[in-house]
Amino acid sequence: MRGLLYAGSMGWSYSFWRIYGGLRQGDYLREYARRFSSVEINNSFYRIPSESTAASWASQVPEGFIFSAKFPQAVSHSPGLRFDEGKLYAFLHNMKALGSKRGPLLVQLPPTLRPEKAEGFTALLDALPRGSLYALEARHRGWFRPETYQALADHSVALVQVEHPWLPASTEVTGPFVYIRFEGDRRKVNGGVGAVEVDRGEDTAKWADRIRGYLDVGLDVYAYFSKFYSGYPPADIERLEELVSRGP
Repeated sequence: MRGLLYAGSMGWSYSFWRIYGGLRQGDYLREYARRFSSVEINNSFYRIPSESTAASWASQVPEGFIFSAKFPQAVSHSPGLRFDEGKLYAFLHNMKALGSKRGPLLVQLPPTLRPEKAEGFTALLDALPRGSLYALEARHRGWFRPETYQALADHSVALVQVEHPWLPASTEVTGPFVYIRFEGDRRKVNGGVGAVEVDRGEDTAKWADRIRGYLDVGLDVYAYFSKFYSGYPPADIERLEELVSRGP
């Protein structure tokens, strides 16, 4: 079977996005989910959402919509990845309230963390319960090496592929799906004006070709745009979906 593309943004609660057209903030998620198939939850990085919050989010979106969510910084940014198991399992437990709408859970490592300083890396991978989808974003160049890829593959954790101004464009597939994050240069993109600020069409077309290849071999793809990519994620999502569906 051909894989599925779940394309979305990093967060949805941006009052300056034109797609909301004067809606109450409480209606943003419903409107977002009417237009797009997935979103990456960003605020879970700062605070573990309660079960009731996760269940509320799930109730506002249609079947087939998928939430990805960042692990809390108490886990991903703990010194040396010597994480608090209680916080890890509290996050995993509460995210179950998303039900069938729960997608990959993302461990985003800090850019200052080198692999030789990450004493808890293997313990973190070992602690992830089987049966769920996990992705890991490395943001220090030292992680992009065969040892990392093998460790992730052994635990069926996807290495995040990134479009980023200063990180390697790794295309290693280490999990049973592909997770892509589209970042941009915050020195050149404001991200708060609700409009495309930089033309990223060439970059998006390159990724669309790559994504079609993944889908053709049966891999699902989760792709999320930062507001700093072009400045306006809704346009980026629509463009990517158009390019992927159009074909070469």
